[in-house]
Amino acid sequence: MVKRAIVFAAAATVIVAMGASAAWAAPASVEAYYSRTYKTCMDGAVSTMETRDCVNAEHDDWDKALNQIYQTLMASRSPAEKIELRDDERVWLKREKATCDHAGDDEQGGSLQLVEIDMCYMDETIRRAVYLRGLH
Repeated sequence: MVKRAIVFAAAATVIVAMGASAAWAAPASVEAYYSRTYKTCMDGAVSTMETRDCVNAEHDDWDKALNQIYQTLMASRSPAEKIELRDDERVWLKREKATCDHAGDDEQGGSLQLVEIDMCYMDETIRRAVYLRGLH
């Protein structure tokens, strides 16, 4: 139950922190995109470290997918569109960092601080991958 509360709290933090900056039409909730492997991992995690391991593994999988999608898009774009996509990606990376580096501020010094930061990066990566998929 505590793990689920962590998931929901982190997701809510990300959604609130994004506010109007979510104009790029990514999904507000990413829970539907979590893999079965991630959900099983989280159900079995009993420590902060195990929770972080689950989150980081899911993030790594989505980050690989995001990079593949981005490369596919870049390969199919005109030179001007490539520049636009690159610039958009840079803006997203800055926004992600600004949002996620402070996602755990409410838990400063506590064991959940790093979990919230990790979850923010995971969720933002999922949002971006889903968004980029829609540009195909």
